[in-house]
Amino acid sequence: MTVLNFCKKNLVLTIGSIMLCFLLFMTFFGEYLPFIDGELQEIDYLWDENKIPVAPPYEPSAQFPLGTDRDGRDMLSLIVMGAKETLLIILSITLIRYLLAIPLAYFAHRQWLGANALLNGLNGFLSYVPTIIVVILLVTIPPLIMSAFRPYFVVLIIAAMEIGRVADMIKLEFHQISKKEFVTSGNSLGVSPFRLFKKYYLPFIYSKLLISIVGDLGKVMFLLGQLGFLGVFVAQVFVQVDAGVFTFENTSNSWPTFLSNAFKDIRGPVWIVFYPALAMTYVIFTFNMLGHGLQKIFR
Repeated sequence: MTVLNFCKKNLVLTIGSIMLCFLLFMTFFGEYLPFIDGELQEIDYLWDENKIPVAPPYEPSAQFPLGTDRDGRDMLSLIVMGAKETLLIILSITLIRYLLAIPLAYFAHRQWLGANALLNGLNGFLSYVPTIIVVILLVTIPPLIMSAFRPYFVVLIIAAMEIGRVADMIKLEFHQISKKEFVTSGNSLGVSPFRLFKKYYLPFIYSKLLISIVGDLGKVMFLLGQLGFLGVFVAQVFVQVDAGVFTFENTSNSWPTFLSNAFKDIRGPVWIVFYPALAMTYVIFTFNMLGHGLQKIFR
């Protein structure tokens, strides 16, 4: 089969791959483009045609194709410069989730150390409470808010929320593989559980893991967008602005942070919300299309 025929036969994967290549190019090389302000300079005011100073934000124009934020920073540059951090966060959350879920699934399959009870408890609890509610409750615990390691804890908490779902899916795959002759033969020969896991189980779920991981990247992006809309970010600090008055201060340029004032911006400088939301939608569609395309290959 030629490359052209393959692209035509799996158009979804082709489009998803092109979208991913563009995303990666803008993520790693976008900052070097001549129209990107790598320093993210703030503009206090600009003079209009009547020589009157006008404060930001500025609407989209030839000078600012996507407008500026309320500090006068170019939105296009902010989105490009924030892409690397945004993708790093969703990739970290997803990989941690699977690194924890795979051994949990195997332990539950073997019924070791109460792993099966833990897995059932996780799935049972989270089936009654929306994931986003649990995340908000946990990341706003006072000691966690004040911790210098808060971003790492937040990433771990978000990753842990879907461990039960992922581990349950993998456990079902392990159950099916355990019925195959080569596994039963390995058990009869006394092959160690670790070797069974490494040589007999894992090689047969790589394709399904890849499909699931790619799909989860889009799901994590969607969850982070929801949290950003509610003003909860991975990187933020708790600062005192007045006597007895405290507030969260954003310390990141990741895309969800631009949704924090959505209720205010949507009635005024709507571009501050629209373009970061569009970038997140692009990421979600990219990974969803890649996931569907990979399913066609491995089904």
